[in-house]
Amino acid sequence: MQRRILALAALCGAALVPGLAISAENFPISYTTVGVEGSYVDSGNSRNKSAVDDNLNNYLEGGLNLTHQFTPNVSLFAQAAYAEPETRVNNIDIELWRFSLGGRIHPGKFRLAGWRPFGGAGYSNTNLDIDGGGSKNEDSLYLEGGLQRMMAPRFMFEAGVRARTELEDGYVDGQYFAGVHYLFNRKFPAAPRSDIAMAPAQEPVIAPPKDSDGDGVIDELDKCPNTPQGALVDADGCPKELTREIRETLYVEFELDKTEVREAFYPEIEKLAKVMKQYSTSTILLEGHTDSTGSASYNQRLSKSRADAVMKVLINEFGIVRDRITTSGMGESQPVASNNTPEGRAQNRRVEAIVSGEHTEIMKK
Repeated sequence: MQRRILALAALCGAALVPGLAISAENFPISYTTVGVEGSYVDSGNSRNKSAVDDNLNNYLEGGLNLTHQFTPNVSLFAQAAYAEPETRVNNIDIELWRFSLGGRIHPGKFRLAGWRPFGGAGYSNTNLDIDGGGSKNEDSLYLEGGLQRMMAPRFMFEAGVRARTELEDGYVDGQYFAGVHYLFNRKFPAAPRSDIAMAPAQEPVIAPPKDSDGDGVIDELDKCPNTPQGALVDADGCPKELTREIRETLYVEFELDKTEVREAFYPEIEKLAKVMKQYSTSTILLEGHTDSTGSASYNQRLSKSRADAVMKVLINEFGIVRDRITTSGMGESQPVASNNTPEGRAQNRRVEAIVSGEHTEIMKK
């Protein structure tokens, strides 16, 4: 009795759900489903059978369905069903198991108010287990027709009717069914494509900002155009500069009580002149010195004359402008060696030249 109530509840639930959630979802072109079905079987056509175990009252039947739709028009249907009918004679309880396999045909696009019709045919094998002993198998063919509708993207409702013909005795039973199916492995048609290939929209070509001197700052923002190649620049495109002090020293030695510059020292003086030409803002200080031979006043004049002699070489031989040269006589006041030896006195007879100034140069990347 409890099983009958459950079967009836399944049938009622399947019939009520569409009224709550039916929608007009499109069918996939292929899918697989599992579902439950409740049905009412009208066995009136077997009423005149003489066999007690075949003469059944009308009954409710519950089924578990499996379907696969291969194309929009063809699907396969399989079902395992169970029922507990009674015989019309003596009300004998029967356990009924039915296994069905068949095919269905669906119209591709035809709909009845949003419902998709289907028709099908197949084979059923029914096992009747009689209370009190004995069982029987029956083979039958069935035809079916019904309507289907998508309730949600993955749920489908169907309802219809089957006519099942038993092959041995030829009686026909009617079956009215309703079921709910869950869909998976869904496939949908590809999005429609235009026959005419549309050329992709072309983006307007925008010329990149111009950087004429290649310093990384565009012309529009560059406050120092024509920056030398490779210069390190700031955010305004102006070269970053480095200021450093220039110091070069020269020693020119003289013979005792002489002011002539010996030619042996000309190459060193020339190197100093090249430095002054390279750094145009630099200046030079020439300091003359003597040993301790002679009076201090005489040595003062002699040291000044020696510095002036080196100045003349820079001007006359190497083209250094007079205004960039300063001379000074230091006399015997700053010896660099002992005046007690000939060698020491020779080292003290000298002119020291110091080039100084500041040089600013562009920093490189």
